[in-house]
Amino acid sequence: MFPPLPAQQTKFLNPTHVLAQLGLAPGMQVADFGCGSGDWVLVASRLVGTDGKVAAIDVQDSALSSVRSRSRIEGALNVSSIRADLETPRASGLPNASLDAVFLSNILFQSSKKERILHEAFRVLKPKGLLLFADWKEDAPLGPARELRLEKSAAAKLIEGEGFSHARDIEAGAYHIGMVFTKVQS
Repeated sequence: MFPPLPAQQTKFLNPTHVLAQLGLAPGMQVADFGCGSGDWVLVASRLVGTDGKVAAIDVQDSALSSVRSRSRIEGALNVSSIRADLETPRASGLPNASLDAVFLSNILFQSSKKERILHEAFRVLKPKGLLLFADWKEDAPLGPARELRLEKSAAAKLIEGEGFSHARDIEAGAYHIGMVFTKVQS
């Protein structure tokens, strides 16, 4: 559906480019944890189609207002917005084992309770569900303070410690790590 982008257009984290590598399909149920203004949500909405669903989750009302507006403009009727502090257990309100994929894009560096966010992702994913991790590279010349960033192997160890198995690395641009994990059968 989305052709690969030329290298010069993938310098920054590009939701279209990254999600094209995830393997989303029509009918899938997905969530964007820490959705911000909804760039990932809108791309995912097109990929999962009218039979799929996208949950846009953020703690900020302003972000969710933006997602709702943009979704209406784009005609993305398969998007729902959820206000939640993902560091709080079960905060998303989503049912256990209900999703095919969860996106964690530029969210873990912001949290001192990373394990809680990962635990919520694990809870809502179906067995073998996909977890997309995309965050700032430790040595990127721009982005958040370096002490907030996760080194790639440390990120993988953290995520695997919460019940996920590293499936593959993906191209996430010059400044970001991109990895896909699967939920281990529980």
